[in-house]
Amino acid sequence: MNDLGREIIAALGARGETVATAESITGGELAVALTASSGASHVFKGGVVAYSKESKVRELSVPISLIEEHSVYSEQVAIAMAAGARERFETDWAISTTGVAGPGPSHGVSSGQVWIAIAGAKSSEAFKMELAGPRTEVRAGAVSGALAGFARILGR
Repeated sequence: MNDLGREIIAALGARGETVATAESITGGELAVALTASSGASHVFKGGVVAYSKESKVRELSVPISLIEEHSVYSEQVAIAMAAGARERFETDWAISTTGVAGPGPSHGVSSGQVWIAIAGAKSSEAFKMELAGPRTEVRAGAVSGALAGFARILGR
């Protein structure tokens, strides 16, 4: 995971681009993975851990109507979170994570369901992951998946 974080930071630095994070399920661990390497301060502009629906609305400008219609564990909310972080930190890219870490389901969503969204200047992409295991493994898998998804978009 740290190697992929380093590759992403190096690629963004070479491109002169910046990134921010909007995290729920990963609780800041994605930001940790991205800032673990030298050079991160040039490309990582900040992150928000928006664990509650109120913080998603307040800190990331996610419309409450979107949350009420689709739930905080949805593709639509993941995309809105990434867009909100990109706008808040004025970055080229933003990555968001939302989902259920477990140990059991939440509001009808099974444990291990994760949505990752990546917002760029021209488009946004979201993908769903179905992870298994205890809470710590689900969270770690979400971070790994987010990094791998972003690296793929960057062509790494």
